[in-house]
Amino acid sequence: MIVMLKAQKAVLSLFQQKQRIAEEKIMDYLESFSDEQYQPITVDTPMKHSIYNVIKHKGRISLIYNTLFNSMITLSDSEFQQYDRLQFTDLTLVGALADNGLILPRCIDEFEHYAYYQNVLNDRMDIPPHCTIVLTSKCNARCIYCYEEGVLQSDMSMETAEKTAEVLCTSKSPVGITWFGGEPLLKTELIQRITEILRENHKEFDAGIITNGSLLTEEMIVHQFPEWNISWIQISIDGMEPEYLRRKCYCGNTDGLFETLMQNIGRLLSHNISVSIRLNMDNNNAENCIKAAQYLHERFQEHENLLVYPAFLTGSEHGLSDECRRISCSGDIYRLYPPDQTILREIPKLNSCYYHQKGAFVIDTDGSILCCERDVGRRKTRIASIQDVNSMDQLKKPVSLHPRIRERCRVCAYYPKCLGGCVPEAAASPNTNAACFMEKYKVEHLLNRMLDF
Repeated sequence: MIVMLKAQKAVLSLFQQKQRIAEEKIMDYLESFSDEQYQPITVDTPMKHSIYNVIKHKGRISLIYNTLFNSMITLSDSEFQQYDRLQFTDLTLVGALADNGLILPRCIDEFEHYAYYQNVLNDRMDIPPHCTIVLTSKCNARCIYCYEEGVLQSDMSMETAEKTAEVLCTSKSPVGITWFGGEPLLKTELIQRITEILRENHKEFDAGIITNGSLLTEEMIVHQFPEWNISWIQISIDGMEPEYLRRKCYCGNTDGLFETLMQNIGRLLSHNISVSIRLNMDNNNAENCIKAAQYLHERFQEHENLLVYPAFLTGSEHGLSDECRRISCSGDIYRLYPPDQTILREIPKLNSCYYHQKGAFVIDTDGSILCCERDVGRRKTRIASIQDVNSMDQLKKPVSLHPRIRERCRVCAYYPKCLGGCVPEAAASPNTNAACFMEKYKVEHLLNRMLDF
């Protein structure tokens, strides 16, 4: 038996008590808790396996990792049999398993405990506000997988842009901004105007942009990005040049576009902008995406601010739904661009994405305030209009819009890392893995790598 990662005793203790701590006392409890206060579970307590244990076997060694408590242990054959049957001859083993949350009192409902503390902490923790600003729903590409297909194309007006900037200035905290579309670089004048208002009001902000990258220029990267406070950029590349152009379906001449994009990625990296390349994969282009990852790794390997990662396309017959293939394809990319190992040690997640996060909103082209960027143009999660809001800090997401967690997610071992995945995808595909976030595959990769050594 080797304990490789120890559970945080403050968090673990919350889940070892049948009686939940009162809402108003939780923050004080966590902040003042010391390991000396931890009280081990008595040996006569009826126990059960944590539902959030991920188990891996290799040869005569078993590895157990708990996604809720971020604890990890390796066991021999005989030790694993004791764990599996919950029949112990080794009291040291019982203590190690219990003190790291791998086994818990049978009376504890882990999901309900987690949901309770998650909601309380979400309300009490100071999370910086974030705003995704949809400058236009128009685009110079016609990606074959775009979830905005069918949405009425429109631009944000200058009046709405200025009102958005004024509301952002009311926040007491620095604001994070994501420029979004359609293709946001079609409306650079709106980025310029909103940025001017923020700077005139001495508002602290940080910005990033999600773009197809085709409209990037050297002038923009060198001069305008610093003025706009852009510190990161996300670009989707779905394969090598022929496949990339086939899937993007750009309007107009595309001669030399792929190489120009590569050159601009190099410029972004050289100007210390973090570049995330999203590889949108399905059954038809998975191998091509892996080749693109290899190409990017060879071309830009001297840059540490480049991240290349897979994303599985859903919603069509070509979706990469086979779990073994998902693990294999993501693993091929993660070998080139390894996931940050801190994912194995992060405290239990409170939010899986901006949909869940308080203080995170989407401003659509007409000024509608939404909960989710996938709702652009549809506005099913509309809370209000930016024209009717005077303070960013007063915005709240109504309980009626809180996502319902699928039953299959509640007992999934990866739930504390994923929190049910993409809300719209989960609603559309309640019985599939379509909604799963990539955290699941990052953990899979890291654990498999540990067993290889």
